[in-house]
Amino acid sequence: MQRFSIVRLGRTAAIVLMLAGLFGLGSAQAQQGYSVLDTPQPTDAPAGAVEVREFFSYGCPHCADFEPRLSEWTSEMGERVEVVHTPVTFGRESWAVLARAYYAARALDILDQTHAALFEAIHDDGRSFSSNEDVAAFYASVADVTEADVLAAMNSFAVDTQLNRGERLVNAYRVPGTPAMGVAGKYLIDVRAAGGQRGMLDVAESLVVEENGDQ
Repeated sequence: MQRFSIVRLGRTAAIVLMLAGLFGLGSAQAQQGYSVLDTPQPTDAPAGAVEVREFFSYGCPHCADFEPRLSEWTSEMGERVEVVHTPVTFGRESWAVLARAYYAARALDILDQTHAALFEAIHDDGRSFSSNEDVAAFYASVADVTEADVLAAMNSFAVDTQLNRGERLVNAYRVPGTPAMGVAGKYLIDVRAAGGQRGMLDVAESLVVEENGDQ
């Protein structure tokens, strides 16, 4: 009887140690500023590059602050990363308009003219974009497109599809707020857990290095 108790105690202790290890791993990851996705997401980065996905909204002031930092970091990282952007809505109609604005600009190949400009218009100039027509008028003023072109893109099936895919990605990554970053379809970096925007980029870089197998 005593031997049975010892065996049971040994098994219980092993289970406790295993659970402690799992919780310890989760705690360590949280302290490092990232979490691991339950289900990895497919990526489409070129060979030798790691996908880095920014979750953002043009309506988010913190994202406006982050945009030039991310742009500089992207240039510094070069071909090691493939940076992609996913606009979020969090169920806000005004942010849904802005998400459509991003996808429309990408479809029209005018992001170089509109991306930073839209952030500036909202957060520096105090402009409001509550409708597709507002966006179309603005894009026509800063890029070589017509308002009709922009409206057609914003109302297109392709943009609808991209918007729906973006919502699925936000759910899959369990994005708690913006800005946030996904790396390699495996990790989510939360700006608060990473200790700020600079910390978020540092964590992203460390994960890219790990994924590339660099030393």
